[in-house]
Amino acid sequence: MAQASLAREIPEEATEVALQTRIKAGATLEDISEMTPRYREVLVATMSIAADLEIMTLPLDYDAIAFAPTINDRIAVASALQDEMGHAQVMFRMLEDFGFDSYHQVFERDPKNFKSFFLLEFGNLSPIDVGLGHLVGDQAGYITTRDLEENCSFGPYSRSLRKVNFEENFHVKRGEYMIRHYMQQGPEIRKRVQERMDFWFPLGAEWFGATDDVKSRPDQLHYKIRGSSNDQLRQIWLQRLVPFCEQVGLKVPAHFDSEKGIYVLDYQMPILLNLETMKWDFRTVTWPEKLAQWKKGGPLKLPGLSRMQTELWGQDLW
Repeated sequence: MAQASLAREIPEEATEVALQTRIKAGATLEDISEMTPRYREVLVATMSIAADLEIMTLPLDYDAIAFAPTINDRIAVASALQDEMGHAQVMFRMLEDFGFDSYHQVFERDPKNFKSFFLLEFGNLSPIDVGLGHLVGDQAGYITTRDLEENCSFGPYSRSLRKVNFEENFHVKRGEYMIRHYMQQGPEIRKRVQERMDFWFPLGAEWFGATDDVKSRPDQLHYKIRGSSNDQLRQIWLQRLVPFCEQVGLKVPAHFDSEKGIYVLDYQMPILLNLETMKWDFRTVTWPEKLAQWKKGGPLKLPGLSRMQTELWGQDLW
């Protein structure tokens, strides 16, 4: 029995080594049949999270259409949402090739089983939040999906992200435009933008997950599904966001460390958000404490997804 078991294991191991060798040499996979079970598992997990994140933007931004100050602002928010739902359709359609039922995944799955991110689980309070959501959140999302487009070894997924990233970059540019505009509207508005940036910035820094010394996602990197680690992606985000904030007069808890040659946070991750006051406590906590907060989720997650699954959207928007 032991010899028979070993005979079954050797071909699987050899297949795995052969696949990793091909990927390391720069090969691109074009069909599911080329994948090993482990590669498929890691890829599907990555795609599933991306699909859920796109869906979560609907309950996040729905109210932003209602309180948009002008018809042009309503159109802009609706256009961005249309982009995001298109991105979700792309992701869930690709998951169908791996045996998933898209209708079930979106409308019948328990909201507790969606893999959302903390940043997407807080509703927008005003047009300023919409701009900061684009600037901080879409920037983080764009950096993540751009890395996947440039590096993912599964060709169909990589190519599907070209249009996604073109549109996400447009959302970032709109966020920059909006925040530049609001920072020119006098001291009261600038104070409000600063207050909301104080809330949004740590959420953006958390988007990329735990620090590399805790979780480096080796499987995603070994299979070249991603090209950069959590901290490397976070650094790109800081390189883009911090100089912009300095240019428009916003203060953020991060700076350029000339000795290290990189941008660094002024606090040590992880930190907790007080969900009663909606203020950050910058005292460092343990990663299990942070992971527990992420798992519990923000106030919008469960009711937002439930609303998405049961309500006829659009009747009251115009």
